[in-house]
Amino acid sequence: MRTNKFSLKIFPVIAGLLMLSATGYSQINFDLFKGGVDDGIKVLEGYITPYANAFGSSLNGGWYNTAKPHKLGGFDITLSVSTTLIPESAKTFDLSDLNLQNLSVSGTNTMAPTIAGAKDPLPTLSYVINDPTYGDITLASFESPPGINWSIIPLPMIKAGIGLPLGTELIGRFIPTIKVADGSFGMWGVGIKHSLVQYLPASDLFPISITLMGGYTKVSVGIPVSMEPSGDYDLTTVSFEGQKVNMEVSAYTFNLLISKKLPVVTFYGGAGYSGTSTSVAIDGNFALPSFDPLISTTLPVYIDANVVTIPSIDIESFSGLRLNAGMKLTLGVLTIHADYTKANYSVLTAGLGISFR
Repeated sequence: MRTNKFSLKIFPVIAGLLMLSATGYSQINFDLFKGGVDDGIKVLEGYITPYANAFGSSLNGGWYNTAKPHKLGGFDITLSVSTTLIPESAKTFDLSDLNLQNLSVSGTNTMAPTIAGAKDPLPTLSYVINDPTYGDITLASFESPPGINWSIIPLPMIKAGIGLPLGTELIGRFIPTIKVADGSFGMWGVGIKHSLVQYLPASDLFPISITLMGGYTKVSVGIPVSMEPSGDYDLTTVSFEGQKVNMEVSAYTFNLLISKKLPVVTFYGGAGYSGTSTSVAIDGNFALPSFDPLISTTLPVYIDANVVTIPSIDIESFSGLRLNAGMKLTLGVLTIHADYTKANYSVLTAGLGISFR
């Protein structure tokens, strides 16, 4: 007989796995799928959306510290850390807005914390059916997942840029798929800058640099999970091996950049548009509770016929305008920079690199 809890092992900060800094696990109550796949997806999406959006915003940082492209053959290698600040409005979500079909909220508190929110208070969700003979049967009752009370997402990033002909610079990011604890992580990104000043008369005398810039980054993450049925009744024909959460986060940005270089200091800024999207696929078989009076008239049961697969979850894309301003110090080939991006999910970025222009 199986007595394992229906739970998901996941990093305490999901973005921590993505940025290669998580060192341990915590358990987030994953009973929310006991209310059915559709309801579980709605609650899970509301819960993790702020981190998905914040991580995507961090991915859109660190692309540049000047508007001026490298000269032909010039290059830089820069390590930066972009830290996204999750707004207060994204720390809770209203369960009553989700149009849940099976799950209902006990009591009057329908505001639940997102993963970025507080650890409590936690609304209680219940899945109750009415049987004509046995009356109300509670198939599941559990608290919504707690927040971790952490509303900043720092993301280290290494990027390299190289100068091409025609006032163009190619920018790249790449991390091959590697193992992180029990999960996996891989990333690639490509960007480009193209000078607009070069098309102006006497462009060599123009006092500022103006460029167009675009960048795209994609991260793939794999997290093994264990979500086995609980209860006193065995499932005989279904395997629960190979359960895994696969997450893909994409981020893109397009900007008009401007910078002014002084002997040691460069001031730079940008205005543009950015967006993110997240897809979560959950592999494997999962057992949901049901009522069978031939087995039990008081307890939920797990039977082979009520084993399901969970479809992919597409997190609503986050997009919007962004304004950016920063400063870079150049000490020989060494560069130090910092900037701030104003957006719905604002970002602070700081970095250190070497540059041969």
